[in-house]
Amino acid sequence: MYVMSYFRTAAEALHLAISDDGLQWQALNQNQPVLTGTVGTKTLRDPFVFQAQDGQFHLFATNGWKADSIVHATSPNLINWSEQELLPVMAGVPNVRNCWAPECFYDYEAKLYRIIWSSSVTEPNGSADWNHRIWSCTTADFKSYTPAQLFLDPGYSVIDATVIRFQGQYLLAFKDERGENRIGTNWKAMRVCFAPHAEGPWTEISELITPSLTEGPTMFQREDHLVMIFDHFIEDYFGAMQSDDGINWQSITNQMQFPPGPRHASVLEVTDEVGQNLMKQLA
Repeated sequence: MYVMSYFRTAAEALHLAISDDGLQWQALNQNQPVLTGTVGTKTLRDPFVFQAQDGQFHLFATNGWKADSIVHATSPNLINWSEQELLPVMAGVPNVRNCWAPECFYDYEAKLYRIIWSSSVTEPNGSADWNHRIWSCTTADFKSYTPAQLFLDPGYSVIDATVIRFQGQYLLAFKDERGENRIGTNWKAMRVCFAPHAEGPWTEISELITPSLTEGPTMFQREDHLVMIFDHFIEDYFGAMQSDDGINWQSITNQMQFPPGPRHASVLEVTDEVGQNLMKQLA
């Protein structure tokens, strides 16, 4: 079974949906929040849910538009959650403006967890443009964290990075943030690249693979296929693409049924026991 985490414009909090096949999605809890923010700005934008090697679930979320921290909480079952905490991941970087869309993935070689997010740092000349790069830190225990380091800098503004282990490599998708939020812009869409190791190097960045004015990609494996879903944030609907190799993608939006009004989702595969318990407790 698959679980989707997302927020809604009307409620910047954690929402969950469930699916047997990764195509047809049913909102849980009547599409109402299953968890609301309690720290920082008390919002949970871009909620990303990840299952660690010990089975524990971790939630990472954006702490508002302007902060040097991200939100973190844990759960054994996606229903009962720990107290939320702020992780000051960019506290050691001067002039940071924000920390958006945090995600986490496992580094199988180093046996560490790598957290990634996008941040914009005010330029030495005082320029305050939202010129984002992808940053990261690592942890072995979700208690202590390494200092933030640049993770991806292609020479232009990028946000919404997500990583999946696929066919023996790490596949990174991100949003090319250049352009304007208007119909006809040349960018504001996703690219992908591969690396042999979790820290890179990320090479051969692809052409744009999604329509313009899309953001918030997440990837998951469905049977032998790789699926990417993303947010048409101006036209207010979700799209989906499928690939067998992470390079060539085809639209499968017409095969999908999403819950009403999702924003910036993530998807993870769970056991039938976890999924059925969610359906029972959050019907």
